[in-house]
Amino acid sequence: MRGFISAYNFADGSLAWRFYTVPGDPSLGFETDALKMAAKTWNGEWWKLGGGGGTVWDSMAYDPELDLLYFGVGNGTPWNQEIRSPGGGDNLFLSSIIAVRPETGEYVWHYQTTPGESWDYTATQSIILADLTLDGVKRKVLMQAPKNGFFYVLDRQTGELLSANNYINITWATHVDMETGRPVEVPEARYKDAPFLLYPSYLGGHNWHPMSYSPLTGLVYIPVLDIPAMYGQPDKFQYNPGVSNVGTDGVIGGLPDDQAERDAIGALVKGRLLAWDPVKQQEAWRVEYPGPWNGGTLATAGNLVLQGTAAGKLVAYRADSGEQLWDFATQTGVVAPPISYELDGEQYVSVNVGWGGAFALVFGEYVQAESLPNVSRVLTFKLGGKATLPAVSWNPVVVFNPPKSTASAETLALGHATYQDVCMGCHGLNAVSGLLIPDLRGSAYLWDEKGWEAVVRGGLLKDRGMASFADNVSAEQAQAIRAYVIQQAQRGQALRENAQTKGASP
Repeated sequence: MRGFISAYNFADGSLAWRFYTVPGDPSLGFETDALKMAAKTWNGEWWKLGGGGGTVWDSMAYDPELDLLYFGVGNGTPWNQEIRSPGGGDNLFLSSIIAVRPETGEYVWHYQTTPGESWDYTATQSIILADLTLDGVKRKVLMQAPKNGFFYVLDRQTGELLSANNYINITWATHVDMETGRPVEVPEARYKDAPFLLYPSYLGGHNWHPMSYSPLTGLVYIPVLDIPAMYGQPDKFQYNPGVSNVGTDGVIGGLPDDQAERDAIGALVKGRLLAWDPVKQQEAWRVEYPGPWNGGTLATAGNLVLQGTAAGKLVAYRADSGEQLWDFATQTGVVAPPISYELDGEQYVSVNVGWGGAFALVFGEYVQAESLPNVSRVLTFKLGGKATLPAVSWNPVVVFNPPKSTASAETLALGHATYQDVCMGCHGLNAVSGLLIPDLRGSAYLWDEKGWEAVVRGGLLKDRGMASFADNVSAEQAQAIRAYVIQQAQRGQALRENAQTKGASP
């Protein structure tokens, strides 16, 4: 879509103003001078490929003294700039932080974190406003750790870049040039001529899980994702309204068939809690986790940092040192941040628990073994609390019963490519689900060609969330997907039987 942020009148809900984040069709004119400026940084006919992107889907912050509203802008659509804006260009205001006047939506300044964005590197992540002393001068700053792996400190009055450093190891750029304010890219990272292994992945070094800042310690606490992804130029691209249209090669971006190679990739998939010093632009301490997609953080005046984990715990650490002080088994993964509040003179901490989200859906290969049930509820704590949770039963094992595979290599290749482009976002890379929704490798419809068609293209299960893809997937492609899933089910069954023969856990 074409991204925007809107303001509405509180009294009657009428639209007060709208700030579009990317220009539309130039032949129709531009809504603002800011968009006229932005259009000079675009090429091609992006408005015909879904609108250009730039959605504003997460963080906002407001400074009442400066009377400025700050928000972050998302990635381009398609991701691949070669398709979206052939010939390059910065593609403003993608992957940017923007300041506007909240009464009118008037543009004041912007800073673009990833010019010519081509990797789903949104800049929508948490925005923190603070006062920091930098080089002996007290500055009003804005801080953000967006997906691209750099931590930014900006002057929030002018948008001037004050400092930037990578908070994780990255491969797409070497550093941010402080004179130009631009990242110094690794040319191969744009995957024009050959596939490229990118850190961070499209899930980012930090995603929507909120980070927090403690004035007590001067540190920012970031739920870090450390996940690679392979990007490749597709052989051909055709805009297909209703599906992802990322413009990258889904097969190259998937997992290899060889299990040893898959295991090696899994060893690279990590997560941690990172305490970051924004003045020194360096790490203060870290806590490593078994995997990524851990919850947002809460820093308190009692020198605590609280965070829920994907492994099913709520943990309290010393904010200055990272020493673990307490934990509680939540029986389910936690991705949301805790909150702290006072009621009748007593402090409480509440957290919305439940396991899910993009990583759990897409990276099923690496969450099944450790998967926890999704138990959605709010847990509330106070000092001296003695409540306990009822037991939860959970059986995460997929029941394999696939028919024999009779498809040709050509059909399997078509099914693999179509699956990765259309189905992967919900059902997981290479047909391995994170078990939050049905794992297709255990579907009874693998035995039923007509039933599969009725589900994929006929909308038979639309009331359960599986919409019809008749406009996006042909009958031939639907059956090719089925053939590919059968192949992957047989693969999964063989791996399990082999593990059981060796006495390992299934």
